[in-house]
Amino acid sequence: MSRRNGYNFPALILVVVALGGFGFLLWSNAQPAPSLRAIVPTEALPTENVNAWQNVLRAGFGSNSTPLPTIAPPPTQAAPPTLARSGEINLSPVAPVAVNAGIQPTLNAFVTPTPPPPSVAPQETGVAVTAQVVTRPPSEWQPPPLIPPISRDALGRDHYWFMRPVDSNATNFALFSYPFGSDGPQQENPWRVHHGIDMPNPIGQTVRAAGSGTVVWAADGLRIEGGTFQNSPSYGNVIVIRHDFGYRGQPLFTLYAHLSGVLVAPGQFVNGGDAIGLVGNTGRVTGAHVHFEVRMGKAGDSPNTIPLYGATVNPLLWMVPYVGRGVIAGRVSGLRGQLLDDQTITVRDWRTGLVVDSTTSYVYYDSVNDVNADPIWRENFVIADIPVGRYEVITNIDGQRVSQILDVSEGTTSFAELAPPDPQSQPTTTPGG
Repeated sequence: MSRRNGYNFPALILVVVALGGFGFLLWSNAQPAPSLRAIVPTEALPTENVNAWQNVLRAGFGSNSTPLPTIAPPPTQAAPPTLARSGEINLSPVAPVAVNAGIQPTLNAFVTPTPPPPSVAPQETGVAVTAQVVTRPPSEWQPPPLIPPISRDALGRDHYWFMRPVDSNATNFALFSYPFGSDGPQQENPWRVHHGIDMPNPIGQTVRAAGSGTVVWAADGLRIEGGTFQNSPSYGNVIVIRHDFGYRGQPLFTLYAHLSGVLVAPGQFVNGGDAIGLVGNTGRVTGAHVHFEVRMGKAGDSPNTIPLYGATVNPLLWMVPYVGRGVIAGRVSGLRGQLLDDQTITVRDWRTGLVVDSTTSYVYYDSVNDVNADPIWRENFVIADIPVGRYEVITNIDGQRVSQILDVSEGTTSFAELAPPDPQSQPTTTPGG
């Protein structure tokens, strides 16, 4: 078979088409690029906001809006509230009730008092309140006290009727180094016999009424004429409350001394726990504290008669103990039954053998200003706030160790009799016997 000479026509067409497409691409790429327009973002200038909140407040929200609330300033400076002063204090002692034929202790009914109605306008004391603020947080809280009145003794001898005059976030227990009836810790340089208990606290700590009653004395004992309490500048600023309950027909009084501020007026009725003053260091003191006394008046005295210095009894037998605590009272006496002064008494835990507290017996000078034993207990020492448990009460009489073991119960008084044994009652031994 012979081959025809010449070009292949279909192949030629494909070559021409390919060349044409390639030429078109070259031509399109050779055209000048269209001019680009740069767009730069711009920020519109700030314009005034016609609804700005300042303008709205200035306009008062419009004529139909609710006006902004406002508080009018007080017209005068705030002052502690006071009650109208009444006339004579009405204290009607309740007839005593026999409890046991042998001891026959008596207790008055404890009734919630009703404030007397106002009879005259309140009397101003003229004493500027010392505004001293204590901002430090409490470093230690004391145990909660029991709620008065309490008399849990089976024979009715207890009378824990008063609250503690200082809150539990401060010192509301008695200073151990200067207990009631003692002459201080220094044997060579005795202090005056203590007729109350001291609770050291910073100046400005709140002092509260230990029970309900009427204020019969409230004055600045240093700067007001006639304000020195019972002619003794040692007390400084003093408050005295005559309580609306008594004991065996005798009125009871509590005294609060060395205050920096007096918040009540004479004739004012107060409830237990009301703020009546501020801790201070006025009078004869070595540091800021409140001096707290319980005084027992005489039946038949005028309601305005305040018992004298020598009418004090130990507050630890009248002020409620802490929860879970009790009180130890007792007598230290010699061979002839005479009370022994300034004897050291130690309380030792029977379970652990550790000493938990100590005190000294009362000091008597045979004068009208002596301290007094409780009319029922007839003690000459008291140690308060002892945890419930079994204890040994120890003293030393003429070189001889004398002790007694007793149990302490919550809210009650346990009594110890400490005296040397009678030599005549001791058995005698003979050689070889």
